[in-house]
Amino acid sequence: MKNKIVATLGITGVLALTFGLANNMQSSTVSAQEQPDKITVITTEEQNMVESLSTNEGFVPQANGTGFVFEKEKLTASKDSVIVITAQEQNIVEEMAEQAGFVPQEDGFGFFYIKD
Repeated sequence: MKNKIVATLGITGVLALTFGLANNMQSSTVSAQEQPDKITVITTEEQNMVESLSTNEGFVPQANGTGFVFEKEKLTASKDSVIVITAQEQNIVEEMAEQAGFVPQEDGFGFFYIKD
């Protein structure tokens, strides 16, 4: 009786390990959602190109073999938008060592700057 129980448990264990390993081997691919975020450096020329395109979304291949997806924000009927810059934000920009960059604002917007 003991031998039958041990044999049954042994066979069950071997089958469980076999199926478990087979499932692990099949699910070894990584989807795009599981990959960690990566930083993509976008040149000024690429930024200007995206801004001048008439399409609102797309993909831009880069020389290093990578690329980036862009989606332009749809503005209201007027293409002009007004961003109010506080004195504190102006001081932050003036104190920064970078000659160009982006400053996020509390309301969710922000602004790009270029120092002359």
